[in-house]
Amino acid sequence: MDEAEFHTQKNTSHGYSTFEKIKSLVDFQNGKNLSILDVGCGQGSLDIELAQFGHTVTGLDVNLPQTSPSNPHVNFIATDITKPWPVQNASFDLVICTDVPEHMYNPMHVLEEAQRLLKPQGQLIFGVPNHFDLRQRLRTLFGKGIVHWDNLRHNESAWNYAHIRFFTHQELIKQFVASGWHVDTAQFNFMGAGIVPARLLPKFARNILLKLYPGLFSGKFIYLLSPQQNNQKTKYIYRSTPKRGM
Repeated sequence: MDEAEFHTQKNTSHGYSTFEKIKSLVDFQNGKNLSILDVGCGQGSLDIELAQFGHTVTGLDVNLPQTSPSNPHVNFIATDITKPWPVQNASFDLVICTDVPEHMYNPMHVLEEAQRLLKPQGQLIFGVPNHFDLRQRLRTLFGKGIVHWDNLRHNESAWNYAHIRFFTHQELIKQFVASGWHVDTAQFNFMGAGIVPARLLPKFARNILLKLYPGLFSGKFIYLLSPQQNNQKTKYIYRSTPKRGM
């Protein structure tokens, strides 16, 4: 089952929450209009939403969305994203690839292709779930397996689990740097529906936990990357009250 089929068949939160996941990284609503490539776009809900703000969006996925968009600023291309992407070099301001690399045998392909087709000063949003937060570590400790909590809500098991890559924050940063990317922003989301319910912890406590132990308390790692090394410090965003599925 590919990424698009999984989220479509299981009716996950992927479609309606993707904009929530990335809106703190780029000013989509008030910034300049961008040419955007959404890799692993699924049914294209994010692309349609971004186009409403004036951006021109191209979505790539193995299957075309079931409903064609009425917005002329949205274009979908059916393609195998594990192979070279059928778009021109240096043609996009922003590439978005969230909740996709964990499904790929070679997630490095995302970093390599994004470098090829980004314009000068272009950026990549790269997001993956954290399989090693406190909730997942306890599940593993008690022999419950590696299936991510968000997938458990949709009756996934080890026999049909779509995730094949599992990343830590440190491993991601190391690979980004080794591949020639600068981490402009790193965003950590307090694990929604987690073992520590957000309603039982004040916001300042959730922020402290995220800042001190992002690997334990962040349910997802999302990064804004530039394909160039510079001396700017990485900005950190701590979202202490993310929506379910983030």
